[in-house]
Amino acid sequence: MALSSCIIYILQLVIVSVAAAEQVQSSSASSSLFEREALLSTGWWGNQIPTFNISKRYHCKWTGIQCNKAGRVLSINLISTVIHDEVGKLNFSSFPCLQTLDLSSCGLKGSIPDQIGMLSKLEYLSLYNNSLTGKLPPSLGNLTQLHVIDVAFNHLSGLVPSTLGGLTNLVSLYLYMNNLTGFIPSELGNLTNLANLYLSDNNLRGPIPVLENCNNLRYIELSHNFLSGNIPLELGSLGKLYSLALGKNNLTGAVPAALGYLFQLNYLNLSSNQLNGSIPVSVFKTCRRSLEYLDLSGNLLSGRIPEEIGRCSSLRSVSLGRNNLTGEVPQSLSCLSHLTFLDLDHLCNLSETIPPTNAPQGFDNTDNNSHNNRHDDESSSHQEKTLLLIILLTVLPVIIVVPLLILAVWLLRRHSPILNQELMNERNGDMCSVWNFDGNVAYEDIIRATNDFDIRCCIGTGGYGSVYEARLPSGKTVALKKLHRLEAQEPAFDRSFKNEVHILSSIRHKNIVKLYGYCLHNRCMFLVYEYMEKGSLFCALADDAHAMELDWSKRVGIVKGIAHALSYMHHDCTPPIVHRDISSNNILLNSQMEAFVADFGASRLLDPDSSNQTMVAGTYGYIAPELAYTMVVNEKCDVYSFGVVALEIIMGSHPGDFLSSFTSLKCIESRMLNDLLDTRLPRPTRQQEHDIVLVLKQAFACLSSNPKFRPAMITLSKEFSHKSQTPTSISIYTTSVEQVCEFPEANRSLTTSEVISV
Repeated sequence: MALSSCIIYILQLVIVSVAAAEQVQSSSASSSLFEREALLSTGWWGNQIPTFNISKRYHCKWTGIQCNKAGRVLSINLISTVIHDEVGKLNFSSFPCLQTLDLSSCGLKGSIPDQIGMLSKLEYLSLYNNSLTGKLPPSLGNLTQLHVIDVAFNHLSGLVPSTLGGLTNLVSLYLYMNNLTGFIPSELGNLTNLANLYLSDNNLRGPIPVLENCNNLRYIELSHNFLSGNIPLELGSLGKLYSLALGKNNLTGAVPAALGYLFQLNYLNLSSNQLNGSIPVSVFKTCRRSLEYLDLSGNLLSGRIPEEIGRCSSLRSVSLGRNNLTGEVPQSLSCLSHLTFLDLDHLCNLSETIPPTNAPQGFDNTDNNSHNNRHDDESSSHQEKTLLLIILLTVLPVIIVVPLLILAVWLLRRHSPILNQELMNERNGDMCSVWNFDGNVAYEDIIRATNDFDIRCCIGTGGYGSVYEARLPSGKTVALKKLHRLEAQEPAFDRSFKNEVHILSSIRHKNIVKLYGYCLHNRCMFLVYEYMEKGSLFCALADDAHAMELDWSKRVGIVKGIAHALSYMHHDCTPPIVHRDISSNNILLNSQMEAFVADFGASRLLDPDSSNQTMVAGTYGYIAPELAYTMVVNEKCDVYSFGVVALEIIMGSHPGDFLSSFTSLKCIESRMLNDLLDTRLPRPTRQQEHDIVLVLKQAFACLSSNPKFRPAMITLSKEFSHKSQTPTSISIYTTSVEQVCEFPEANRSLTTSEVISV
């Protein structure tokens, strides 16, 4: 009896366990169905839903949706998908397992619902570059697993919630380019893991909070606000700080000498405030090997420019203008061999003596002082005249010579009908001659061609500005990239504008977009490019009709064109040029579907004598993984981005899910090669299969997590240029991804050119 009772008891336990498991499974299936219904109710995936009956997990196959094995949604990623709808249509409370939410550049509007605080497992939140309004919900403070919050480039208003101070896992906080008001919460000082704090271009007021506990901060961007009070001394304790931007505020007091303790500081911008006192010598003593960009212009600083500025051997840009500085310009400036920009504008009390630009390294300023005495012998007088001539040739042209030239041209045009007619003919003639003559000559033509930049002439827009199509009187059609008014006043965009002009003016390649000219007008700034009829590669792949035009041969040709352009930039230019933002958005197509690399605003000339450290630039999803822990930029960053774009061209969309299963040693997810093909195109021919396999093999090699094992672009370019007489024996329908993942570190040694490029 006892044995039978025991057996019965065990059977009861089994029955209860099975019932409980079925209940859990049923509950999970029900929850998955609930999530699917929540996605359906938005209408954002309407074109992906078939009319026949589908399984409960089918939503896991929709674009931008990633689920776990139980069918629960883990990620919603619709970056750059055109939605133009209310963000509140997505019922956030329906996704308790959600870890990633990326709805950036989707055209969303409305306010962020308070229910977003119910996403308790959310780690990444990006609503960047939309048209969101209203306040930031305090419920964001409930999302304690968050690593990234990015709501920049919106129209959000109200206060920065103090509840954000409880997000102890937060690494990046991007709230810039909004209309936020009030004080910066002191609670942000509790974010010990915070590395990136971007609150610029808002209406924030009050003091800068104490952030001394934020020991991992690398970037502080608080410019273009109304912040007041002193610069906190505690900032000097942030030993990892790489960039400090506090420009265009109402800050007062002295520049803290404690900033000299920031040994890794590369970028310091305190311009356009009301700072007084002298420039602390300590900044130049301790930051001498790291500091590249210094802007203290537009303040009330007095005293001399410290001679120690010459110790900062890495300085490239120095702006000290519009202050009350006195004394002579330090002779040590001549030791700054990397200096490319020096602003000493409107320093009325400063001596006119400028150090010679060709002074050697290690210049002895004791000997040089004897040559600056204006009452010495004839040799001294000759030296003085030479220095004065240098002033006229370097500092004053922008202030004096250029206005005089403009005045002279205006007078000649006014009093000489013949010359005026010649200029009109030239203005309406060839674009190259227009811009070689005068960057502003064709301004009226541009205004008429775009109807004063009417929205109907706009063919694209982004964070940088808007792109317009313009048909000039000569019959030539060009594309104009015009900076928005706010961007034109922002130093970062101004630098990108000038950087793009500098790069594109010095290079020529058939697969790099041609820059016809630019305009620095007092009303607007714009670049003028060769017109690309088919727009960006991203848009072509996103539109089914256009994607069908891009057959396999054209797609392979696009990959080759990008490879040739990057090879030219990396290996044929001196110094080499790194683009830093290779993505499908920055590849343009002409009427023949040929590829052209564009948008060089973030590009960088590689200096063989420099560490080439810089701030992270690029587009999410295309940035090389090593840039997450190092700021060193080299050609291999472009190689990785090229690999992503090459896969995107073959797959027809960004390979986000595939990249997540891809490592430097093997492809974890076993998939056939044909699973990577864009299903909108017909089956490729044998020759096209050969080309596709070549593209995929090279793309996989480019995606190595170790940059030194990625192939050089010159190697890829030569591979694509070699024409095989016989198609490959490999079939994409019988070969797995693993079989063609020939990682360099496992199968061969590096070539000499690759070793040099690492």
